[in-house]
Amino acid sequence: MMDAYTSGSTIRLSQSYSDAALQATGFTYDNAVAIHAYLSRGLPDDLSRAKILGLGLLHAQATNVPIADGRFAQAYFVNAPDSSGAFITPAAFPFFFFGSSVGDQAWAGMALAQLYRRTGDKQFLAGALLVANWIVTNTYNTQGPGGYSFGTIINQFNQSQPSPNGKSTEGNLDTYAFFTMLNTLTAGGHANNGTSWAALAQHAFQFVFAMLNPSGPFFFTGTLPDQITINPSPIPEDCQTWSYLAFLDARSRGTIDWALANLQTTDTASSPHSSLTGTQTVHGMTFSSASLVTTANDPNAVWLEGTAHTSAALTARALRGGEPIFSLLSDISRAVQLLKDIEHAQQILGVGQTAGGRVIPSGLGVVASSSVLDTGFGFTYGPSLHIGATGWYLIASLAANPFQLGYRVIG
Repeated sequence: MMDAYTSGSTIRLSQSYSDAALQATGFTYDNAVAIHAYLSRGLPDDLSRAKILGLGLLHAQATNVPIADGRFAQAYFVNAPDSSGAFITPAAFPFFFFGSSVGDQAWAGMALAQLYRRTGDKQFLAGALLVANWIVTNTYNTQGPGGYSFGTIINQFNQSQPSPNGKSTEGNLDTYAFFTMLNTLTAGGHANNGTSWAALAQHAFQFVFAMLNPSGPFFFTGTLPDQITINPSPIPEDCQTWSYLAFLDARSRGTIDWALANLQTTDTASSPHSSLTGTQTVHGMTFSSASLVTTANDPNAVWLEGTAHTSAALTARALRGGEPIFSLLSDISRAVQLLKDIEHAQQILGVGQTAGGRVIPSGLGVVASSSVLDTGFGFTYGPSLHIGATGWYLIASLAANPFQLGYRVIG
């Protein structure tokens, strides 16, 4: 996917999905995941590719349309060079992926922070600090449980406006992890407003735990658009598993079990609206509680990226220790089984799909979902090969944790 349109040291970002999904679109989040996957293994070619993608993020940040003030757009087109020769141009018609969610900003920032830690190249730290200060300036929120607001949108006049969405638990998890990394990398430094990165991380931490339903236990998705009232439904997978990966905290360890108990599913050819055929079967996690009750799409569709999230969280919990040996072995066993579920999907799905018009050899990547999956948040995933799902599978299979500096899984 990274070499679909150019190769070598050319600055670029990777196309996120096979061609039929969203054409030559490279999402900021997906490219951050790819960087984490490369750094998690860290062979010489991996490091070279991670640095090229990191330079791609820096170029996107410096040339972002319509406003280049430290933010990243949701996505870019990656099939043609701009005036400087970088294969990164605005994702305009027909998608207009110009919005900037705080989660996407934090994921790009985490990737740049991890690159700086690995390479010592100060331009990666500079880019991380630039987007971190953008988050503080544009999304720091004091309403209700505090935290950071959803982000910004670009209106029809190319003006930046606050997003009408409520605050996101996932986005605040990401921001906590990112600012915690910066606190370490800057030796207790401060944002441009004089507040320490440690205090700014704590501001996100407090919001996340205000979203905890201890009777689950699970984390709510965030607030309603009033920025104060908890949004009770749907309940997503990522908040549950990412919370443990971010905090390595006893208060969030049970949310993994909630996800396993409530969000596992099995897709078969007999499932309503399934894309599977014959005897094909895929098992794993779904996106949210709403995904399981959709009538418009397949309620049994498996989200392969979320399946990898869960495997990574189980591995982190086992390696963290502090539980009876049988519990630790059970976590590892379940983590391995989820990886095998992904590998099974890898072998049977995505056959004949293309990137840049060229057929991708079978078995090289992981599709986003086994069938069309309704997230419950106004968008869907489908059975297209996806670097986000593939990257998370690699992260999980390497027992890595992108929320921790250096990818350590035991804190």
